[in-house]
Amino acid sequence: MKKFIPGLSLILMLALSGLSCQKDNALAPGYDMVFQREFSIPAGIGVFDVHHFQLKNIPSNWDQYLDQHGKTAADISAVITSQVSVGGKFGDADLGSIQQISVRIFNDSDPTDFVEIAYRDPAPFDSGNVLQLIPSLADSKRFFTAPRFSIDVVIWLRQTTLDQSDVRLDFTMRAAY
Repeated sequence: MKKFIPGLSLILMLALSGLSCQKDNALAPGYDMVFQREFSIPAGIGVFDVHHFQLKNIPSNWDQYLDQHGKTAADISAVITSQVSVGGKFGDADLGSIQQISVRIFNDSDPTDFVEIAYRDPAPFDSGNVLQLIPSLADSKRFFTAPRFSIDVVIWLRQTTLDQSDVRLDFTMRAAY
């Protein structure tokens, strides 16, 4: 008579389910829209305030992306965040002083009407020159259909910044069919 070993069956089930997963299935069919913006985190800003770095008037290139891929606005079901990072422009930024970060998209007419497209809470102490953010699953299509949009990078610090850091925000948005 064979014995039933519950732990072994659990391990076997997890192994089989892990083998059946394909990482690329998480990406919706569509195309990527790539954006970069630079800003500076000044020296001497402290931990008792929330710091907003607003990057305004960014061209969405919505019509160019649609033309390039042969789609119409009606074909696009959502625009979701694919990848976001903040990194030192010259490779010399120490982003370890960042406790928490949120990247929000808004239009210039109403900065209080925003959607968070990426965040990191808490940020790692040893992030070095590049801080990878966690993409949000929120649909931000309404902001990209306009000719221009704005970004608010909101930063909470764990310590006062000692040096000015010139950084670049890199973000890739996925226009899903």
